[in-house]
Amino acid sequence: MFSYRSILKQAWNIAWKHKYLWLFGLFASIAAASGSFEYQLLASSFQSSALENSYYHINGLLLAGKVIGGFFIGLFNLFSYDILTIINTLTVIIITLTLIISFVWLSISCQGALVISVKKLLAPKKREAVLNIKENLVKGHQNFWPVLGLNVLIKLLIGLTLFVMGVPLLFLSIDGSIYLAFIYTLEFIIFTPIAIALALIIKYAIAYKVLDNETFSASLKKSINLFANNWLVSLEMGIILFIISFIVGLVLLVLIAIFIFPYIIFAANYGLAWLIIFLLILSLILILLVGSLLTTFQISSWTSLFLELKAGRGEAKLERAFKKRK
Repeated sequence: MFSYRSILKQAWNIAWKHKYLWLFGLFASIAAASGSFEYQLLASSFQSSALENSYYHINGLLLAGKVIGGFFIGLFNLFSYDILTIINTLTVIIITLTLIISFVWLSISCQGALVISVKKLLAPKKREAVLNIKENLVKGHQNFWPVLGLNVLIKLLIGLTLFVMGVPLLFLSIDGSIYLAFIYTLEFIIFTPIAIALALIIKYAIAYKVLDNETFSASLKKSINLFANNWLVSLEMGIILFIISFIVGLVLLVLIAIFIFPYIIFAANYGLAWLIIFLLILSLILILLVGSLLTTFQISSWTSLFLELKAGRGEAKLERAFKKRK
């Protein structure tokens, strides 16, 4: 019988018992945007400062364009300097690009490897599955370009959606018209659910590509159909995981504030730079560990839900509640 509780319990058991998956989760969290876009969008939807939030995204897009433009202008002007400066600067650029490409490769490959690992652990067997990390990472690498394409696609689509939502703000800042405020509110109501739906569809598309070896277009088509038939279940799962992520993040923040931050204040007052550095590194390690665990848990939950929905076993809590009333 379909149950969110059983899915979440399975996902937690996988994430907690198989801690080596946290390595996949650590890098996968980069591709998943530090959790997932739908959690950020849900958080934005619950904020009272929606205007501020959309303006922030527009400002971010404009700033990114300015930085990229400045980089190419600087690169062009570089060749007016002496040869030693050119060689040193190009070396730094090449090393930086190599590191960025390596992180992108790891994040995308680990995202696919984590989905595959979860599928193997969920498969009903008499013996517990023995995971080959290298084998799963290779499998993730084999799906690198399609999964990268899906990640880029969702970022572009959501970025475009947020930009369209925020366009009235540009005119609203010039002309404080009530009609522009109404248009923005209407766009926010329409486009926020669309953006969340897109984020969830991409999750299923990645699962179709990695687990069923579907083509890029077939993965998207099947994921759209799967979401359309189970949109309420997907939204409920998204809200549940959002609440869990929010609570875990809040607890971690409180623990750092209670047990670490006072010692940072103490160290700052007495000029103990070594202690400040140690405590900051400790905080960073805790954040990375919790983030890796959460990403592993979230991807395990979505993979498990995907398998349930594909088998036709999904049923939303609200649907069951209405059936009981009848």
